[in-house]
Amino acid sequence: MLGISQSAISQTLSKLRDYTQDKLFYVVGTELQTTPRADIIGQDLNNQIQQLDAKITQHLFCQPETYSGELTIAVSSIFLEAIASELTRIASEKAFPNAKINIVNWGEDTATALVNGTVHMGINFFPIELPKTIRAVRLTSTAPVVIAQKDHPWLQTDLSASEFIQYPTAGILMPGLSDFNAVLERNNLEWFKFKYRSESMSVLASLTQSSQLLAVTEGLSASMCNDNFACVQPSWLEELTKESFNHAIYYLDKNHSNPLYKYATNFIHNLLMNRMDSLKNRMITGV
Repeated sequence: MLGISQSAISQTLSKLRDYTQDKLFYVVGTELQTTPRADIIGQDLNNQIQQLDAKITQHLFCQPETYSGELTIAVSSIFLEAIASELTRIASEKAFPNAKINIVNWGEDTATALVNGTVHMGINFFPIELPKTIRAVRLTSTAPVVIAQKDHPWLQTDLSASEFIQYPTAGILMPGLSDFNAVLERNNLEWFKFKYRSESMSVLASLTQSSQLLAVTEGLSASMCNDNFACVQPSWLEELTKESFNHAIYYLDKNHSNPLYKYATNFIHNLLMNRMDSLKNRMITGV
């Protein structure tokens, strides 16, 4: 594959054996085994290759403003509408001004795209099922949030569950994170017989704005709602979802020490934290 002939390999192995005074490899049955000396050489060689790779990577990515490569980021449809515009602006104008930035929707093929390198990193919920070669770095935690018209009659009550169920409800559909909806439904199915479900936060927001619908979503997606909406986090809803859900960035594990990925992770983390903090400042809490 590397264009190295069998003869060249044999000559190199012969020289190594002469130098180390060790045969390095031997055959047991039909299997090739390594000697302890070969194991040590292999480990040392692996460490040296990693160090060399780190030096080369640092040379290729010295400063974000000079990086002129391509960076493709997949984002879950649930909060794509909430962060896509700001993510694109920060990435292209501040973080990587000379790079080609692609923001795409996280779909069924994203895991494969992460593995083969056509997508460099992705933003989604945690935990979700992905190949073990993909690393998850948790960034922010999230919890259920109810959105409603800012003058919704429910807001004039004690925000209790008994008042909540007097109105039609809707819920966000979370691809790859069915546990979120399942947690609500298995705790109290009667409360969460959603009239509508959607992966699109803008669809839920539109339905909510034009009716007395109460929509259950999560924090980051709710942060896209403007001042025409109220965002509510009643304590009874928090009690139903004690399980922890997070937003995370995903990329190949082998890129974990790559400065580019570390830098991108930091600016995305800051973006998500700012969005969640802005939501927290306008959140209404109740019983």
